[in-house]
Amino acid sequence: MGKVLRVLIFVVFGLGLVALILAGLNYSKREVLIERTHSLEEIFVKLTKTLEAEDPVEVARPEYPERDVSPITSREIENPELSAFWQTYQHQFEPAPQPIPRLDFDKEDKRLQLRKLYRIDPTTGKPAVSSLTGRPDTTGPDTMSELFEVALKRANAQYALLNRTRAELPKLRKELIDAIEELNNVKKGARADKKAVEERDVRIAQVENEKKEIEGKISRLEDEKRELNAELRESEEDKKKLNEQIVTMDDKIKLLEQKLGDFKLKSIPRQVAEAPDNNLENVLTPGEKGKVVSFNEQWKFVVVALDDAFMNEMLGADRSKALPQIEMMVRRPGLQGPAGDFVTRVRLRQVIQEHNLVVADILMDWQQAPTELGDVVYF
Repeated sequence: MGKVLRVLIFVVFGLGLVALILAGLNYSKREVLIERTHSLEEIFVKLTKTLEAEDPVEVARPEYPERDVSPITSREIENPELSAFWQTYQHQFEPAPQPIPRLDFDKEDKRLQLRKLYRIDPTTGKPAVSSLTGRPDTTGPDTMSELFEVALKRANAQYALLNRTRAELPKLRKELIDAIEELNNVKKGARADKKAVEERDVRIAQVENEKKEIEGKISRLEDEKRELNAELRESEEDKKKLNEQIVTMDDKIKLLEQKLGDFKLKSIPRQVAEAPDNNLENVLTPGEKGKVVSFNEQWKFVVVALDDAFMNEMLGADRSKALPQIEMMVRRPGLQGPAGDFVTRVRLRQVIQEHNLVVADILMDWQQAPTELGDVVYF
């Protein structure tokens, strides 16, 4: 009996030792399971905070401006063709006006529920037994499975929303590409138009400058025209006065002829000086002989005031000789023309003795510049 007892004591001691070893092993595994459960609980709570608690609220579709797709022409279009992109655009996928609440399982009641594996029977206060499996039920309200189902449902809904949003992105990208290409083409044409406008502005500025120059020339020409008209009127008046003097002289000549007839001097031949020959030019002394006191460029004649000495050389002391048809030079002091200060040549045509005035024709073949008052006449 004592031997059996000793054997039993050793067996019990061995079993106790084995139980102690197993208890130590189970304790370490239990701690691992507890830490793992806590880690999973923390990660699950953090993960659920990234999930929206409900679907986005449906709002009315805003009125977006449609893109004009009609071609660009110079013709004004009252009702251009518009793109229908916004009619199929899913605006509900855009960020909601108000933030959508997230799942929050970080509260005490939710954390306690996450730690309930079995559904508790309210009548007995013990885990309810599933009628299908005969084992404690792990699904249903107030269990961790319920929270898992809620999180899974919201994750699936958010994933579906993400996929629908992704499906809209290619449409939006295509519309954006079309708008960019259209804008690039419009900019390209606008640059060409701007270049043409700048060139046109430069040309307009040149034309404006030319216009101003032409207007200035016109104004100067008008002034010159007025001056020429005034000079022409003066020349006409001078011509009229000369014609009056010529008429007066003709009347005097007729009167003298009449008086000679009355005195019966018809038998005495009238001495009329003949035009001198070409050798007369060798007799006249050279030098400045007078100045231009009047002129008419239109009729090409001038009136020259000659000094007494030269008039006596040509017509004699009694001025009875005929006016020689000689040519004289005209120059203008200070004139810088192709021929220096030379202006033209004139041929004497008619004398007005009372004033030492002689009417002379302007020889156009010799003319280098228009005659002016004060031009010097020399022989």
